[in-house]
Amino acid sequence: MLTPADLDELLTQARRNEEIQSRLDQVEEFLLASHEPVELLAQLPPTVSGVYRLEAVTVALLADNRRLDVVFDSQGQGPPGCFRRRRKEMRLLLGDLEQPFMEDQPSRELTQFFFPQGPRVASMAVLPLWVGGEMLGSLNLGALASRRYQKGLDTHFLERLGRKTAFGLNAALLLELARRMEQRQAMLEMAGAACHELAQPLATLELGLEKLRRSLGADEPLQQEIGGLMTQVERLGTMIQQISRVNDYVTRPYAQGLRIVDLDAASGETS
Repeated sequence: MLTPADLDELLTQARRNEEIQSRLDQVEEFLLASHEPVELLAQLPPTVSGVYRLEAVTVALLADNRRLDVVFDSQGQGPPGCFRRRRKEMRLLLGDLEQPFMEDQPSRELTQFFFPQGPRVASMAVLPLWVGGEMLGSLNLGALASRRYQKGLDTHFLERLGRKTAFGLNAALLLELARRMEQRQAMLEMAGAACHELAQPLATLELGLEKLRRSLGADEPLQQEIGGLMTQVERLGTMIQQISRVNDYVTRPYAQGLRIVDLDAASGETS
């Protein structure tokens, strides 16, 4: 027969399990919403921080994983609280990349590696993000209170949080890849149509200018102007050839914050 102390312990454990599940449900609800990878990673640290009442939450994504390039801009900058780290460096610091890593009173090297913007946490947990045998990085939890995370504690709920985060991030990456493939296909179709529609009138214009040039004497003043026009026609012809070789979706900044297709990069050429 259970004693009153046993019943109190069971009730305490039940409440704790219910709280753990409630927190996981809140994070999962956020992850299940439709997000682009950049948006998800920008909102993930403050969301987890609020749910778990933590002072520091960051995401370290593998620099070796090319799928994650979509998260970072041309300068290698990601959303706040998100940065890249090499898998080899993470292994040297953590040893095992399969299980959550917990440390009470972590070293300065550990805190600077996983919380580069501060604060200096008193305890931390690093949750590896694995999905389908692929490591994406780690979700890093930091607390100013000591002994919040320490070796020997049960890591079951941390493993579940890591799995949910990894699946949510992977889903966002897959959706972004599908969106980019659609953009690429639409761009290729548009490029093909543009080449087809522009080639014929351009050829007619070039022939007309050449015919006009030959009909004039060599010393006619219009010869120089026609030569300038033919140079521009040749330039247009070169651009149409570039468009016909477009095979990727690459953009560059344009006026007023807009972006346009970078013909040199998209056609595999350099400026």
